[in-house]
Amino acid sequence: MALRLTERVDLDAYYDADRGRYDARTLSVVTREVFRDFYAGCPSVGFAADGRPIGGVIFDGDVPHIAVLPEWRGRWWPLLRPMLRWLYALKPDIVIRVDAGNPALCRFVRHCGWPEIGREAGATLHRMRPDSGRRVARID
Repeated sequence: MALRLTERVDLDAYYDADRGRYDARTLSVVTREVFRDFYAGCPSVGFAADGRPIGGVIFDGDVPHIAVLPEWRGRWWPLLRPMLRWLYALKPDIVIRVDAGNPALCRFVRHCGWPEIGREAGATLHRMRPDSGRRVARID
């Protein structure tokens, strides 16, 4: 199996990967078309396995948004460092809000070891930098 970054995220694959986190009411407003229109101009990279899109990251100018198809969660890790190199070239110091109600993101941030720098109601704030985090997420 060949994993690689693609020049742009496939927005349909990203939508499919992320839609499981939302209820029917939210998805009735944030349709696939609305999602595509909103994020079409944002910088992004995709994740592909044997040429098939499996997710990716969208950078909204402030923070990254990562989604991976459920069957690829925990299996896309070889793309982490190349993705972080791309991301840090856009913004080398990023503060992310990690909602306690998003267990997949909580696990991912713990695994990467990005330091907690604050708290908000129901969330923690973490700093992402090339020199922070555990070895798996460190870009030297």
